[in-house]
Amino acid sequence: MRELCLVFVGGGLGSVARLLIAKLYKIWQPDFPLATLTVNVLSCFIFGLVLMLGVQKLNVNYTLKLLIITGFCGGFSTYSAFTFETVELFKSGQNGMAIGNIILNFTLSISGLYLGMALVKVLG
Repeated sequence: MRELCLVFVGGGLGSVARLLIAKLYKIWQPDFPLATLTVNVLSCFIFGLVLMLGVQKLNVNYTLKLLIITGFCGGFSTYSAFTFETVELFKSGQNGMAIGNIILNFTLSISGLYLGMALVKVLG
């Protein structure tokens, strides 16, 4: 039951953080789905940080991993919104933007993960 509560709290915090970032981008209203890209990359960066901190530095326990990685990062990142926005771009004839969205989400999310991991190594 404790594990469920940790994931629930972390997921709720991640979802609220995602909503706040989406609201910031609504002020600007870019044509490209930057809010989703931002949260996906940041989520991978946080994942990389926690992963490396847990493995190399702080011996982060299972409880904290559930709260941050499964809960927060799971609630914060959004594969479903990325997929929906990409399909909408294709449907509206913005094929280049749709393909760019796929490439950017994939490459920047992987880069974010590696950057988070590398930052721990450099600062460690």
